[in-house]
Amino acid sequence: MKTRGISPLTVTLIVSLVLNAMLMPILLAMYDKNKTLNNTITTLTVQYNELSQKFQTILEELNYTKSQLQYYKQQVDYYSRLIERIEGNFSKYASSSIFLVAVKEIPQSFFTVKYEGVTMTCNVEITEGNGRILVNTNPRIGIDLQSSVRTAVIVAENYTGISLKNADIILSISSKEPVEVVDGPSAGAAITVAIIAALLNSNINRTVYMTGTINPDGSIGPVSGIVEKAIAAAKSSGKVFLVPPGQSKVAVKIEKKHQIAPGYTIIEYTWKVVDLQYYLKSLGFNITVIEVSNIEEACHYVLL
Repeated sequence: MKTRGISPLTVTLIVSLVLNAMLMPILLAMYDKNKTLNNTITTLTVQYNELSQKFQTILEELNYTKSQLQYYKQQVDYYSRLIERIEGNFSKYASSSIFLVAVKEIPQSFFTVKYEGVTMTCNVEITEGNGRILVNTNPRIGIDLQSSVRTAVIVAENYTGISLKNADIILSISSKEPVEVVDGPSAGAAITVAIIAALLNSNINRTVYMTGTINPDGSIGPVSGIVEKAIAAAKSSGKVFLVPPGQSKVAVKIEKKHQIAPGYTIIEYTWKVVDLQYYLKSLGFNITVIEVSNIEEACHYVLL
């Protein structure tokens, strides 16, 4: 009697069963570990979302708190200026310096005078005092500034919210030579800007020149001698010249010569309205002319 051997298929099946029995605990352990990791990921995801929401809430609260602090700071600044203005206390030293342009008289003969633009330096000093306005000139300068400065103080107070009731204002006007200035009030707007610059501790653009009277409401009024002042500003390296509204157009004298006979010439003068900036350019000056109607517009160009 012959004995039949075990078939290869049976051997394979037995080996497979043995391997499955051996791998089953490993697979079960990996399954449990994977399940645990998935639960951990789910938990971390939930925690992350909760933390993100909390962070967003804290960020919104921080922004709200910053806006509230800014609001309260503005309120404190406002009421501080209001109290300072009511009490009229000024207990600090402030100063600034600005260029002025004016027109001076140059006698040519007993009957005639010539008008020419001139630049001067105006130094403003503000100290604790009794509301006095002091004007010093060096050398002798024939210029009346008292009324203009008093108006300038009113406008500067309104613009800055700082009272000058208990302050003294000292203006020192200097030029290279003694001059007799015409139309002193035309420096009012520039002096107002200088006082504002001192009170706000702002710098002044030294390439900007201006002319114009100052009114109590802060508006800038017309002046004379625009052409002469503009030329003086351009000669002093000015890049911008601020003028009152409507005065960027000026009347200039045009000379016309007519020869009526050999050796005989008649000179005729006529007036012509021209654009000031183009007229200055025709004279070889590169300066921009801008009209400003009030002190706020002037400060925009002058203060840095």
